[in-house]
Amino acid sequence: MDLEKKAVELKSNNTPYCMVTVVRVEGSAPRHAGAKMIVTSRESLGTIGGGALEHTAIEDARLTLRHREAICKKYDLTEGEIQPCGGSVELFFQPEHPPKPVYVFGAGHIAEKLCPMLAELGFDITLIDERSERIDLPTFSDIEKRINELPKDFLPTIKFDEDTHIICLTHKHLHDEEIIEFCLDKPLRYLGLISSRKKWALFSEHYREKGFTDEQLARVSTPIGLDIGAESPFEIAVAIVGELIGLHSTKGAK
Repeated sequence: MDLEKKAVELKSNNTPYCMVTVVRVEGSAPRHAGAKMIVTSRESLGTIGGGALEHTAIEDARLTLRHREAICKKYDLTEGEIQPCGGSVELFFQPEHPPKPVYVFGAGHIAEKLCPMLAELGFDITLIDERSERIDLPTFSDIEKRINELPKDFLPTIKFDEDTHIICLTHKHLHDEEIIEFCLDKPLRYLGLISSRKKWALFSEHYREKGFTDEQLARVSTPIGLDIGAESPFEIAVAIVGELIGLHSTKGAK
């Protein structure tokens, strides 16, 4: 099994995986330093020696994938522990995740400040706006995925999953309401709407009339971003980024 080739394939398919490497062996152990395996949520490829050690390492690799932090862990292989080989093994767990997808609806002044920060954080940005004069601005030239369409036309093309982030910053209430309604029952990580409390109260009333639950409405972060008294486009962008950092930090992640 060519693990490096498999790793490239998984990355190209945006599949998260954990590379598990034997970094140190003391005494008797099933494999030598340098042995590797790849673990995804569904399979494992390669081997670090089989048996109870490998079974435990696979479980730990999947935990590492969820926590998104690389770790080293030592396993005692003396009698009565994982498997009685007589030595110990230290494994390095390196989780690899595709860039987190974020869909920014609205190429306005907040998006101008926000998108460079999202890029710095490693997000895979898609910017959507039907106004060609906005989406073609030089300030957005570094964003490869710029979609010159109405939100309602683009929304059905999104592949929603637990890593999807939606940021709603459009120039029309109609667009905002359509975007949030489309996303309320979808799997996603973050759904943020720039809105006044009065506007959100009106949207919420409409959504409840259509059968959406309070639990679904509670998924929407609005007013968007951390409550830091932000007013200018730059300050609002900072508030949004701060909320996303908190969402993905070890302390803030659920």
